[in-house]
Formats: sequence, C-alpha cells, structure tokens
Amino acid sequence: MKLFFKILLINTLFLTSCKEKNRNTNKIVSDTITKKEDVLLKNQSLENTATTTKEHYICYNADNNKNLKIWIRFHNNKAISVKYKGSKTAISLNYLKEEFLKGGAHPTIITHYNELYNGKINGQYILTHSGIWDYVKYIRGKDQKEFNFTIDHNSNNYSSKPCF
Repeated sequence: MKLFFKILLINTLFLTSCKEKNRNTNKIVSDTITKKEDVLLKNQSLENTATTTKEHYICYNADNNKNLKIWIRFHNNKAISVKYKGSKTAISLNYLKEEFLKGGAHPTIITHYNELYNGKINGQYILTHSGIWDYVKYIRGKDQKEFNFTIDHNSNNYSSKPCF
C-alpha cells in the first residue's frame, strides 16, 4: 500500500510540474510573439515614415460628384498644396494642427490646414488618415459649404508625380 501512495505522489508531482512548465512555456511563446509583433509594427512604421518623408501626392475623388477630383502634395508628412482637376494652378495649404486618435484597428491621424488663396484664408481642409484610407473634408470659407473626398485607390498614390 505504501508503494501505491509513493507512486501516486510521484505521478501527482510529475503532472503538476509538467502543467507549470507548460504554463511557463505558453507565457514565453506569448511574450515572444508580442515582442515580434512590436518589432514588426515599429519596422512598418519606420518604412511608412521613410516612404512619406519625401515629397509625394495622394489623389482623391469627391464623394458626391464623380467628376470632381483633387490631388494633395505632401512634403515631410505635411500637406503643402492642393489642385483640382481642370485647374491650372495649385492652391497653398498652411498647417494648423494635428490630432492622433488611438483605438480601432489602426490609429487615426486628423490634420487641419487653412487654404491660402491670393494670400488670404479661403477655406479649411481637414485630412483624415487611418490604415489605407485617406479622407478630405473641405469647408469653403465664403459659405461654409462642405465637400468630402476619399482616396482614389486606383491612382498611383504616394508617388512623386501627381495623378493628373
């Protein structure tokens, strides 16, 4: 009988030891995966920063008018001008502020600009970026009318050349 209890005790200790080792192994694997994900996210962020620190363009389509298109020219991650399709010249943008919202699948960056036309503020652009989506809201100064645009994923965005 004593032998039976000794074997039972040894088996119990062995199983408990294996369970604890398994928990530790799972924690190590989980921590390793988290660290690898953090490194990948940091590397991806660095790649995106490297891509967008040079001058580039993003093309947009108006949400409610299929013929209305714009491109926005960026330099060092800041919008510097906007041009409407059919227009001869680009309009200057003046940076105001930036908001960074955490949460969701991707952080959201909202940047505000004044439109400068003939040296005067003519309206405001609000650019929103989240993941692969970019949106523009233009508020015309004279009557506060709003125009909304969405990135044109069929254009050659983030390139050194405008789409039109």
